[in-house]
Amino acid sequence: MYRPRRNFLWLSVTAVISLLAVSCGQSKVAQCNQMIQVANQAVSDAKVVTSGVQEENPQAEAMRQAAAVMDKASEEMNAIDVTDETLEDYQASFVNMYRDTSQAMRNFAVAFEQKDRQGAETAQVSLQQATTPEKQLVDNLNAYCSGQ
Repeated sequence: MYRPRRNFLWLSVTAVISLLAVSCGQSKVAQCNQMIQVANQAVSDAKVVTSGVQEENPQAEAMRQAAAVMDKASEEMNAIDVTDETLEDYQASFVNMYRDTSQAMRNFAVAFEQKDRQGAETAQVSLQQATTPEKQLVDNLNAYCSGQ
């Protein structure tokens, strides 16, 4: 026997559950905004730390502090709940870039303190390689998030 009332109720419950499941996750825009906020904060914090390189904040210590900033940015970026596949790729790229940058900064600090010129030069090259993708990554993320 056909029961339109029961089918309508079942359809309504299914629709509500579907809407709740979709609305519980963050929108692409919200995910983009979180990622951009973390990236901007990382740059801002790194500038603050490295601009204080003077007698009271020697270069090796400034590099360690900047490495800690990159570690924090990596953790914060990784903690963002991303559901969009493209944003997941950007997220992974940022996390890797921050980790590589942090490691290169720590290597530079050690070489600088040990007065190891070759080690410092190697670390500097690693640092440049780690940060090279930043501009393109940020530009691509911004373009994707703005729908261009």
